Amino acid sequence: MTRTDDGSAAVELVAAVVLLLLPVVYLVVAISDVQAAAFATEGAARDVVRAYVVSDDDAAAARRADAVAALALDDHGVAPEDASLDVTCSASPCLTPGGEVTVRVSARVVLPGTDLLGLAGLGVDVSADHRGVVERLREAP
Repeated sequence: MTRTDDGSAAVELVAAVVLLLLPVVYLVVAISDVQAAAFATEGAARDVVRAYVVSDDDAAAARRADAVAALALDDHGVAPEDASLDVTCSASPCLTPGGEVTVRVSARVVLPGTDLLGLAGLGVDVSADHRGVVERLREAP
């Protein structure tokens, strides 16, 4: 009885596709998650500075900052509780005319599927900074 190779090409093709295509698909998904978080943090930082410098007082600015950051992060699929917001001011009170407001938004992106491999929490930290100047001709708080 002779052995033939009939049908083995299909098996080899399936094995090659699985071995080569699955890592590429995983890489695309992981990179897209990180890129979405980068867009989210950049947009949130920019929007928070804008909302902050046009507010009437520091308390209103802080409330606006939290609301705007949550909205910007949620728009890109990042849960607001997975991110942190840090606002620093060059003057006190923060909305002193001519003062600078600096915002840093940071988020941790957990890589997909790492919990299945026993690597729960393996991820990438993404952050963005943005700076704005309080209008010089505005009334001092």
